[in-house]
This record gives sequence, C-alpha cells and structure tokens, in this order.
Amino acid sequence: DSIGLVNQRSVATTFHSSSLVTALSEPLGRRQKGNSRAFSNSTHGKDLLGRYEHLVDTNQVHADEHQKEALQALERLRKELLDYELPLVKQKSPPSSHSNNSSSGGGGFSSWFGFGGSASDSNAGGSMAQQAQAVVSNLSLSPRPPRGVYMHGGVGSGKTMLMNLFFESLTQEPWASEKQKIHYHKFMATIHQQMHRARQAGSRDQRQNVSDAVLPAVIAETAKQGRLICLDEFQVTDVADALILQRLFTGLWEQEGCIVVATSNRAPVDLYLGGLQRDRFLPFIDLLKDYCQEVSMWDSAVDYRLIQKVESGQVASLWFVGNAGIQELDDLFYQELVGARSKIQPLALNADGSTSGVSKRTVKIPQASLDRGIARFSFEDVCQKAMGASDYLLIGHHFSTVVVDQIPTLSMNELNWVRRFILLVDALYESNVKLILHTKEATEASQIFVVSDKEKEFAAHDEVFAFDRTVSRLQEMTSGAYLRKKWTGREDKKKQKK
Repeated sequence: DSIGLVNQRSVATTFHSSSLVTALSEPLGRRQKGNSRAFSNSTHGKDLLGRYEHLVDTNQVHADEHQKEALQALERLRKELLDYELPLVKQKSPPSSHSNNSSSGGGGFSSWFGFGGSASDSNAGGSMAQQAQAVVSNLSLSPRPPRGVYMHGGVGSGKTMLMNLFFESLTQEPWASEKQKIHYHKFMATIHQQMHRARQAGSRDQRQNVSDAVLPAVIAETAKQGRLICLDEFQVTDVADALILQRLFTGLWEQEGCIVVATSNRAPVDLYLGGLQRDRFLPFIDLLKDYCQEVSMWDSAVDYRLIQKVESGQVASLWFVGNAGIQELDDLFYQELVGARSKIQPLALNADGSTSGVSKRTVKIPQASLDRGIARFSFEDVCQKAMGASDYLLIGHHFSTVVVDQIPTLSMNELNWVRRFILLVDALYESNVKLILHTKEATEASQIFVVSDKEKEFAAHDEVFAFDRTVSRLQEMTSGAYLRKKWTGREDKKKQKK
C-alpha cells in the first residue's frame, strides 16, 4: 500500500536550494535500513513476544520477565504503526507576499529558511527566521503519530536486543522503507556535520541568515532517511548536543511526524545531569516524555553479554593472567564490552556523582564509559594510591562492570595495597558489580596475597585473615551465578540520598 508515501518531506525538499541539497545529501553517518538478519527468519509473522520466545527456545537469548514487560510497550507501538497511515501534509501560503515569485530570489524554501531574499523582502514579510517558523507551523500533522518508546536500564540488560527485535519485525510497507537505526553518537555527529556543510553551502552562495535555515533543512533531510528513528545508547554529554536537542526533536516530531525508539543507560530525568546550562536542556526532557513512553529496565540489570561469553566458551573466565592474558582482556574490553577505543576516556567522578564542577573529593578513572557503565583501572591506579572505602563505593554505584589489570603478587611488605584491594572487592561485591581481573602471575585468588605459615602464626594484622574472605568473594564473583545477579549500584546511590 503506497498511501501516505507522498508526505511532508516532499514539501520541504521541493524548496531546497541546489547547494543545500548537495551539502546534505553527501553520505555521513551510516544508518541501517531494512532488516539486519540478526535473528532467525523463522520468527517471521509472529508478534514480538512470539519472536522473543522463539529466541529463548533456541538458546539465542536468556529468558527475562523484565524484558517481556518492555516488549509489551514495543508491541503496542508495532501494532499502532501497522494501523497508522503516514499523513499527507498540506502546504499553506507563506506569510510573505513575495514568496510565490521564486524567480526573483525572494520566494520559496530558500528565502523562508534564510537562503536568498532581499532586505525589502525581509522587511515586508518579517524576519526570515519568523517566516521559517510560520511555514513550519502551517505543516499540518493529523492525526498525531503513535507514541514512541524510550527504554532505559543497566548495561547488558537486553535493551538493544529488544530494539533490534522490534526493528526487524517491521517488514511491511511503508515501515520497511521508512525506518532507520543508528547509534545516538553517530546520529548526532551526522547532524553536526550536516549543519556545518549547510552553513558552508550558504556562505558560498553569499546568502543571509544562514544559521536560521540550517536546522530546519537538516531536520527534513534526517526524516528523509526514515520517519521511524531507532537510536541506540541515547546519552547526552556534550553541551553542543544539549542546546540543539529541543529544536531538533521538536522538528522531527511535530514538523516531520517522526516516531522515536531509543535505548539508554539514563532515565529521561537524569539526562545531561550536571551539564553546563542544563536549565536550557530541561524542556527537552518534558518533550521526550510526551512523545515517548518511558520503560524502565533497571530491575533487569543483569549483564547477559558476560554470561553468554562465559557460558558459550568464548571467554574461558573473567580472570586473565600474564602477557597473553592482557591481550585477551584488551580484546574483550575494547571489542565486546566497549565497542571501540574512541568510546573510552579518562573521567573525574565527584563525590556527588557529577563529572563537572568543583568537589572536595574526586575519583580519577583512567578509562571509563558512563553510557556503557564500564570502568578500567590498573592495580597501581586503584590500590597503590590514596583511596578509601568511600571512593570504591562511589565506583560501584556508577559502574556495573569494573576491570582491574596488572595485579602483582602481594606480600606483607605491601600491606596498605592489600588493605585497599580488600576494600575494593568488598565495595564492588556489595553492589553486585561484575569484576574482571588481570594478574601478572597469580592463576587463582589465593595466590594474589602470599603469606607464609610463620607469618600467619605471628601476624597481628586483620588483613591476613580478612583476605580469606576476599578469596571467597573473588571465586564467587567470577562464577556464572554471580554474573546473573542484578547490579544494584543505582539503587544503593538512591538510598544514600534519602
């Protein structure tokens, strides 16, 4: 059925200036269009729950009741999309009396959105920015598109898998060709690149008010890729992103009729928390909650990726030893858990959980990804420097997976290091953090801290005996049963605030 394929995008693209179209049409971020064939084709024709149960039956995923609850929201959207006709958008007359005279350079899309037009045109019809807003307000979308879905939860809880399942289930037109799936950071990078190219195109044409024209044109071009937009790992950390999100998504939702499905490690209310000029970002949160159903998956904060790696034999254990072990750990860390080295950066975590501003106490993390919930330290960084229990608890409250590498064999001569290692393990264990270790020599936990029988007999230090508990906990923390435990860091943090 081709009904609705002639839509509001045709209105906007009809009036693009040639230079702007050229600038925006060059390939930037790679979006996935169509089905990815990530799952078995035998699920064709089933609703999302039926597809999910097939994956469970064929041992492709682990059954999780919280994932099934999230599927209900996605199935609601899927059904509404199948019953929804993409609307026709009627273009009404623009406010300027010169707008119909495109040959004079004062009319059409180019003048309304800031490309072309004379000073007299601008004075006659108001500012070009006002004209642009007037044209946008005349694009009618009725009925309102179905409400999207915003899923947030812990790392590895299955959010992306569920979004993929939903994305691949839409095989009927128009949605088979009206959908796009892209990582949020790549999506925003593409937006900024398109804006930059559009500004350059406008500057080459020596037109006026280029900045007023750029974002509406980019919005139209973004919707052109597909009006169902699936964004993975929605995470606002950049002030440049934060300050344009409201205008960008207002255009996508209200002007272009887009529907958004997103995954995130942050609830809407926690987006851009502690960021610069956050007060200007807050209206976007209300907009997001209006256009997307919020689905929390924090009760499903189990990292199934690690479980699958261990149970499938792809990773023998979460304990790595020696030079060969560090290479295996790097492969797991960068390729599987993080995805790319570019996603990892040093981080200063303040005592209140913020990453900016001044704080009396700051924990420095050499390699971190907040959106992935992963932190990596060397033993020297985390145990040989002046850190205490409160620092380790802070780490456990913000990161569901922690990697510690280059752990040496310890003796009574490094008792302070031993003490800190015990505190670290206790703090991470308390929040069910997944701990991945690399030792220089030790092949099991009992070999990390070596104490002779004579030293034990005359030892007056609690650490000698406390390390027996650490050994037991380390053995448990590398087991499949522990990996299935829900990370409770976020809950612990909330309890502290009360």
